Amino acid sequence: MSTAIPLPPPGNMFDEDEETRNAYARLLPLGDQREVAIRILGQMLIQAPTLNGRRRVAKCINQCETSQEVVELGEFHLGYFTKYFKALRTASAPPPLSFGELQLDLPVEAPITHAEAKKQGLMRDNYRCMLSGAVDDDAVESLPWLYAEVVANHAKVADTRCSLIVPEHIACEDIAGSINTSTSNIQTIPRLFGIANDFCPNQPAIFDLRNILTLEVGVQVCFKKFVIWLEPTGAVDNQYYIVRKEDYHYRDLPGVVTLSSTSPDLPLPDPKYLAFHAACARILKFSGASDFIISFLDEVEDTHVLSGDGSSGELLNHLLRAESLAVS
Repeated sequence: MSTAIPLPPPGNMFDEDEETRNAYARLLPLGDQREVAIRILGQMLIQAPTLNGRRRVAKCINQCETSQEVVELGEFHLGYFTKYFKALRTASAPPPLSFGELQLDLPVEAPITHAEAKKQGLMRDNYRCMLSGAVDDDAVESLPWLYAEVVANHAKVADTRCSLIVPEHIACEDIAGSINTSTSNIQTIPRLFGIANDFCPNQPAIFDLRNILTLEVGVQVCFKKFVIWLEPTGAVDNQYYIVRKEDYHYRDLPGVVTLSSTSPDLPLPDPKYLAFHAACARILKFSGASDFIISFLDEVEDTHVLSGDGSSGELLNHLLRAESLAVS
């Protein structure tokens, strides 16, 4: 079922910010041209995790000289998310850790590889999924004390993964270079929302524990697809509501989770990165972009229409035109 909603009237949403109010006003008459692309821009204004992030989005919209450039700006961000979801379909799972790799001496240096991040994340999270509490099956088989604890407590055991809160395909700004647009004021969502400098090229920060969650496989899939995300409760530090795109997604997860670390040397996920992930999830949900992208990628697979660089740009443009005709 579609979760898209039309852009609401501005009301008093942006009363204190004239630039944002003007940018939003430019979008409202364009919804019948490229519905999803324009809704993405509108939701980027509404869901931006910070005031500065919202103002950067507004500035990009206001710098567009024509309505066509505004549409192209929205299509750029739709293409940006499309390439991310396409990459998810071709990603392979990393190999499991060995017994020796599950052992960790403190203090530790910040991880610079996926394997190091998984190892440190597992120890930080007491070898459990941070949301469901399921114990990592490889760790149970390798650590006698953990095996005894699982047996004694009848604990749930599952395959877990090291999940990036801000994924490489979102953090990496090189993705922008493969999306064609005539609009010159393009900035990627990480830059607009103020986290791009945390993930500079050739820097290991993508595997920093502050960007890591240990999640059981099914939960990780939902998190990577922005179907599940975390919103702070505001009551306690590192306490979050588990939010779902649809109520049926992992109903057995608790409504609230408080993240904790087994050691002060192993930092918890950064609220800034979780806020970025949550903002992207809300943008994709309320704009209808996630449903549109899934339909697009399914059609790509059915028709085998792929360009040399994998961008499938012509088919995406065709679907965008069809989508605009359908709502006109």
